[in-house]
Amino acid sequence: MGKVLKNFTHGFAGAIARGLDDVVVAMANKSGAEIGFGVPVALSDSKDGVVPFGASHTAAKFVGVTVRNPSKTPDAYGESVGSYAANDLVDVLVRGHIVVPMASTAAGVGDAVSIVKATGAFSVGTADTMVQLTNAHVSGAPDGGMAEIVLNTRNLV
Repeated sequence: MGKVLKNFTHGFAGAIARGLDDVVVAMANKSGAEIGFGVPVALSDSKDGVVPFGASHTAAKFVGVTVRNPSKTPDAYGESVGSYAANDLVDVLVRGHIVVPMASTAAGVGDAVSIVKATGAFSVGTADTMVQLTNAHVSGAPDGGMAEIVLNTRNLV
């Protein structure tokens, strides 16, 4: 007997959610460590690549979100993690829709997106512990810890 899917989750972190007018650029990973999929990145201090968004970064340094790259995804069925190695080129969504891990389960469509300084996680709301992004909004409410966000405009590149 067949089965029916009744829930459609957003998918995995870093998956491009809609292919309408997405802009993806390739920049070098200058962090010296791996960068996972669906991670907010900032321009490196030397301006020659990207690093994970950290506590010292401001919204003006935000570049975009790392994209899930099929060639970097593990071969084992069911594994959803993957990363870009140090000095690898990183695909970064700078405008468009993407699936990201969302710390806030209370996020609603249209809410402004923030990054938690301590963890680099996406959330909604404003506080001294967050950096609010002026060009990002929730476009699909959280489902299973993942939410769809839209980067309305390009920030730096």
